[in-house]
This record gives sequence, C-alpha cells and structure tokens, in this order.
Amino acid sequence: MNKRYCDNNREQLRKAIGILCMVALSLAVASCNADEEDSIKENPYSGGREPLTVKLLSETPDPETAGPGAEVTFKAAGLAKYSHKAENKFDFEFYISDEQCEIAAATDSTLTIIIPENVSSGTTYLVLENQIFYGPYFNVSGSVSVDQGFEFYKTGPSHGSIFACVPWSGNTQQTTEFYLCGDFEQSKNSSYAGLLMVNNEKGLINFGTANKFALKYGIYWRIYVDDGNTISSYSAKLSGMDSWKADKESPKALLYGWFNDYERWSSVTLDGFSFRNVLLVNNDMTVMTEKRKFPDPDGNMKEINIPVFNGGTDMLNGIIRAFSTTDGKIIAVTNSRWHVHIDYENTTCSTDGKAIIPAEIYTAIKSVMRMDEYGTLDLGYRRSIVTPEEALPGANGEIKDACMTNDESIIIVGDLTAFDGKTANNIVKLDKNGVVDDAFSANVGAGADGEITKITYTSYTDEEGIPQERIVIVGGFTTFNGKSVPGLAVLNVDGTFDIEFELKKMEGGRPNFAKIVDLTPYSDIHKPHLVISGTFNKYAGITRQGFLILDMKGNAIQEFNVPGRFYGELYDAQYSLTSDYANGLLLTGDFTSFDGKRMNNIVMLKVDVKNVVNTYE
Repeated sequence: MNKRYCDNNREQLRKAIGILCMVALSLAVASCNADEEDSIKENPYSGGREPLTVKLLSETPDPETAGPGAEVTFKAAGLAKYSHKAENKFDFEFYISDEQCEIAAATDSTLTIIIPENVSSGTTYLVLENQIFYGPYFNVSGSVSVDQGFEFYKTGPSHGSIFACVPWSGNTQQTTEFYLCGDFEQSKNSSYAGLLMVNNEKGLINFGTANKFALKYGIYWRIYVDDGNTISSYSAKLSGMDSWKADKESPKALLYGWFNDYERWSSVTLDGFSFRNVLLVNNDMTVMTEKRKFPDPDGNMKEINIPVFNGGTDMLNGIIRAFSTTDGKIIAVTNSRWHVHIDYENTTCSTDGKAIIPAEIYTAIKSVMRMDEYGTLDLGYRRSIVTPEEALPGANGEIKDACMTNDESIIIVGDLTAFDGKTANNIVKLDKNGVVDDAFSANVGAGADGEITKITYTSYTDEEGIPQERIVIVGGFTTFNGKSVPGLAVLNVDGTFDIEFELKKMEGGRPNFAKIVDLTPYSDIHKPHLVISGTFNKYAGITRQGFLILDMKGNAIQEFNVPGRFYGELYDAQYSLTSDYANGLLLTGDFTSFDGKRMNNIVMLKVDVKNVVNTYE
C-alpha cells in the first residue's frame, strides 16, 4: 500500500476524533450549567463566620520588663467584644513562653496580665476560638541577662565552633581573660586560627599581643590524611588547652586536638616537619624552639631551628583530651593506636637547609599514653608486664571524652564495653599510674545503658565552705546504675551518686552539656550551680527552652532561669567578670540564639547573685 495514502488516512482519523471530543465537551458543559441553574439558588459561602478582628500588637508593653507577680499592659485591638467586665471573665487566654498568665483587665485596646511565678522570657501570644495571635517578645526580669557590653557575641569567631574556654594563667580576681579553642577561623578572609583570646570588657584580643598572645596564624584550618588508599581532607581543630602544672615560674600551655600545622611551621617555616595533634607552647602561645644540626645529601651539617616538642599520634585520629601533671608529664586520651615522633639522630635535611627528611618512629599505644615535656613516649606507663613492648588492651569501643581529677586520676567515657579486658559500661577510671580503678567500677555498677558523650569535672567549695569534687556526665542513656535519669547524672569522683542532687523531669528533648560552676568564687559564701544546655523545652513542668541553671539540689530557681529559648549546644561554661566587672558567666560552644538574640557561639551573662531570693532548701 502507498505510504502517502496511509498517512492521509491517519490524518483524517485524528481530525474526526478531535471533532467528536469537542462535541462531547460542549454537551457536558451545557449539562452542568443546566444542573447549576436548578440546584444553586444562593451564594454557598454566605452565612459563614466573620473573621476575627482581634490583634495583639507588637508595640513595647508597659513596663518593658517585669518579674513574677507584676502587672504588665500590652497593646491590643478588638478585645472589648470578648471581655466581660461584670463577671471578670474573658473569652481568650494569654501566654508568655507557653506559660499561661492570669488576665487582670482588658479594654478594646489594652490587655493587662500578671507575670506567673515560674516563667522564662519568650514570645507572647493570645488564644481566642482556637486561633493564635502573636505579640512581642517579652523579657522576664531576674538575676541573669545578656551582657550587652561584651560585644564579641555579635560577631564571634568566623566559621566554626568553640570547643573550650580556658582561663588565662595570669587571671586574678580583677583580671579576666580566656583562650578560645575550636575549629573556627581568625576572620572571614583567613584560613588560620583555632585559637583566640578574649577579655571580659569587649571581647577579642588581637593576634600578636606581646607577652600574652603573640600568635600570627594559629593552626591551619585543614588537615590531609593519607590512610594508605586515599588522601582525605578534614577540618583541623584545637579541642582544648591545659596550663602546665610542673613549673609555675615558667608558665606554659598544653594544646591538643586534631592538627598538623601551627604558626605555619609545616607549611612555610620548615618543610617536612609536622605537629601531631598535641603541642607544649610558651605562655604567649608561641612555639618553643632549639637549634640542631642535620646532614644534607653531601654530608654537610646544617643548623636548623626546630620545635622542642616532638611527639603525638598518627593523623587518622586526633587527641580527645590531654592533661598536664604536677610531675611534668602529659597524659593524652585518644582513639589513635600509634605514638609518632621524629628520630632526629637519623633525620637528614635538604641542601639549602629549609627542609628535613624525617625518620619517623611509630610505637603502638592503646587509648591512653604518657609523654614527657618533649613529646617522648613513656614506655613505663600502661605497658604489658609480660611483654613490655606491648601496650595494655585499652578501650573496647569508642572514647568520647575524659577528665582529670585532683589526684590526677583519669575518668574516661564513651561507647565502651570493656577497658583493659575488664567490663566498662561506658565509663572507667584509671588511677595516676594508668591502672583501672576497680572500686570505681564497682560503684558505678551497671553504668550507663547508652553512650556517654561528655564529662565535666569541677573542684569547688560548697556553701558551707567544704571542698568538693564532682563529675557530671551527659549522653544518650536513660539509666545509670539502675536509676532512671534523662541523659544526665551528677556523681562523686568515686562513682557514687551525689545524693543531694535530684534532677527533675525533662520534656521535649535531652541535655547535651552540663557543668558545675561556682558563681561567686571570690566570695566568702560560694554559690556552685549546674549549667545545662540541651534540646528540652520543659523542666519540672515549667517551660525552660534549652538552657538551665540549677542549684546543687536540682532546683531551677526562677531568678536564675529567666533567659528565653536557647538553640544549639554548649561546650564550656566559665565564671567571669562582666564588662562592668560584676559577676558573670561566659558561655561558649555551637549555638545561634539565646534569649531572643542572635548569637555566634559565645555570650557573656550577667549573674546578680545578691538579688536572688533565698529559696535554697
């Protein structure tokens, strides 16, 4: 059959089908119109409920801030219709930070409420006929507020978190300065930092401050790890710092984390040299150096300036915590399996003396190691008695955190099932010699039924003038030694519960940080409190959105818990003087909002302990 003939037939068929479809559509529309004329005689939407004309205006209330029991008047509109003055009844409800307030009076344009006895700052809103009308953010007055004079909270460091806030070794009652350690950058245009210094007045102390903070660069923000198969890139970080305890006359600082360059030594100063996650530096944070001679390819000896500290771990894992001891040792806790140092006796250098060809020595370690002030591994610490060249088994599982107590014992937490072959339910204690403390293990018993992610240690004086030591653990556990706890427990250093402290019910989420801080360390009467952050939104049935300050019995005293919603996670909390030299609390971590204000991982709080009503039991 002719192809053109077939194409013509198909075209005619398509046209016929199209005409039939148009006819069918016209008949359907006509039928619908006829049905509509018969069935719809009036507007189907008439007689519906009129929209509410009520408004809660965003104008500033009177007074602008107030505490429990005070009357506050908000600007509103359209309330008269829903207010019954004769019966003192109202068809609506009013809330501050999700806490219902008593309504004292209402007119068509104003609404007067009474601040509840327990409430935090937050958004206000009115509920009428299941509709919500939002008003202004209201600051409940109390004894804790953001220190506006500490301006660094408006910018913070660039691009990263603050993992530790460490008091400067020269601090006194009248001086307050801190080092900030993290994975942040010095500025938006820099690839260096990880370490900054702030004071209590305005914040940032510039790099290069002589005798105190003489850095120019800090750590390089990236590290490159070769696992034998691929080279991977990671964010470098300083996890923390510890002041050198052995020599008070010549202060030093112990830095640790996950980094292989510091002050551009590895990238610029001396090619071939790398730091390995830990470093002992001068008190002004500069590298301690010495001159050594190395042979070049022709056998000529070249004098090169090199760092004094030479040791650390392999780069597959960083150092979680490192501690200085009173006898001049360094205890490092890590998930790494190797101590690494350069054998200078067998190291050579380039012809121009600007690079070394290091001879590195790897020695097996397990979880915890001890070094001297030069980074040399202590082969008498945590080694097998039968086979000294072998390290003790260490952790079965992943270590998350650790702390050191006053007697220089180490408490290690994480996702652990055993340590040195002994059962460890996510927590274990080593004595000063690195041996598992069996008495502590017996006291913690069943331990945590989930991983412990953080541990903080505080040595303080209580309100009766008695020295105390406590550890606080947080994590993904629901019980500790058989006791139901919402991911937080306060323990004595022997592993037993602090029986005076009783955590109340938490709702909406879990804690992610907790630390005891003395809010009046220089006073005759000490006020230790537990500072907590998390994802919870209620504590003891009261709205407390992500932040708490509890007394040492677990009470959230109203005057200390007025700040509004907190978004994020704290990593540290330190007592500090405020910008006007009053009592304060410096908070650092990874958070974006606090009490209705935009934050950049750091904030100073004013804490007026004198104004707190004596409600301690």
